[in-house]
Amino acid sequence: MDFIALSPDEKLWLIEVKNFRPRISDRDGQEYRANRKTPALLAKDISTKFHDSKRLIRIVDAYLRGNWWRRFRLWWYTWRRKPAPNSNYWFWAEARRRCDDTHNVIFVLWMETPERKTGYDDEVAAHILQLMGTGDQVIVAEGDRENGLPFGLVG
Repeated sequence: MDFIALSPDEKLWLIEVKNFRPRISDRDGQEYRANRKTPALLAKDISTKFHDSKRLIRIVDAYLRGNWWRRFRLWWYTWRRKPAPNSNYWFWAEARRRCDDTHNVIFVLWMETPERKTGYDDEVAAHILQLMGTGDQVIVAEGDRENGLPFGLVG
């Protein structure tokens, strides 16, 4: 996963970014194009990443709770009922809490493709939805088609 975000509305955002736009090399000035997978293969890879990311959030939280002092700090944050966004411990504990409720997790695949709407993103979205669990929220978006996301490109 490229980004993990916690939003004020109690959502956990797992965001994967794929840039398929051509790039110009600084060294030789040549254009390089990304090799794009079929929608089914890309969807399989992305859904695996989404599932693995949820598993890794649980692993990190379990590791952080392995030490009595960190467990105490996490208990303190929970007892206070105030977010502590500057705390690494709080972030992972909160991500784990949200991860355990399927309705709080939103998976986003942000793709940058060189061409206008070709249906590639729709095919990828359909394949991902088939591979994900019931109730999982999946959004496939792009700079030109943000699909109602509360964030977008700047610049």
